[in-house]
Amino acid sequence: MRRKYGDCQRKDGNCTLCSLVNYGRDCHNRPISKLEWARLSSGLSPKELSEASGVYIRQIQKVELGEAQAGNMTAKNLLAIADALGVDPHDLI
Repeated sequence: MRRKYGDCQRKDGNCTLCSLVNYGRDCHNRPISKLEWARLSSGLSPKELSEASGVYIRQIQKVELGEAQAGNMTAKNLLAIADALGVDPHDLI
């Protein structure tokens, strides 16, 4: 997994396992979207999630960067992402 920040304390860059992270916030106290949290918890990269769900990677990135909301995705895409992550769709919105 790629490090999110250059000064990341974890070699694997997994924010969900970092001791500096609280649910919904990364080690730099920036918000982590529910989609990003679920993706990191599952150990998938954005590209792997895109391939597993059939949703364009750019749409996933937009939600993770806060440029779009998961709740505004089509139901088909939201369900496909939830299935790929093994989570309830409600957990992403």
